Amino acid sequence: MTKTILMGVVLIALPAALLAQGQAPAPSAGAPAAAASAGRVAVVDFQKVVLENADGKKAQEKLMAEVTKRQKDFEEKQKSLQDAQNKLQTQDKVLTDTAKADLTRQIDKLNTDLQRMNDDAQKEIGDLQQQLLRPIADRAQKVLQAYSTENGFAVVFDVSNQANNIIYVQDVADVTTEIIRRVDSELVKTPLAPAAAAPKPAEPPKTTK
Repeated sequence: MTKTILMGVVLIALPAALLAQGQAPAPSAGAPAAAASAGRVAVVDFQKVVLENADGKKAQEKLMAEVTKRQKDFEEKQKSLQDAQNKLQTQDKVLTDTAKADLTRQIDKLNTDLQRMNDDAQKEIGDLQQQLLRPIADRAQKVLQAYSTENGFAVVFDVSNQANNIIYVQDVADVTTEIIRRVDSELVKTPLAPAAAAPKPAEPPKTTK
């Protein structure tokens, strides 16, 4: 069976852990109503804030470059697997039993290699995503808190969280664009330190025949 790489799943949305750690604790039961009565309420798409500021866009470019590189390596090995499978199927009658056994072992090894490549890619791309986006999320959270204090917002709901129950939002209550603008302004004044390169996995020991 031909395997399909799954790395693209990593880039669909920010991990829940990254969003959760970048936000203030949720108010206790009954607190939203009380807080709303004491101040204004706004909403923000926190995922959009993190991804669509200048540094967030650069981080996405780095992630996509890494995904593209790994996808190419994966597809090359996948082609080797398909070639071996086709040879076993089309030349079944002319291959010796020894040749069939060798080809079957080769197919099994390629399948194992592909699975390992995919598993490693999932973990390492996820780690790189955290490494690149965590500082941006932390900065965005500080900007959001300062802006909320400045404008007297008692509660700011994150509409990028699919679990929320908000069904209508006035445009004037959405502060996402202003927070992105302020994050960019903060990054110009105090740029984030360059992210360290993700560590490469250790090479497996070579075996001699």
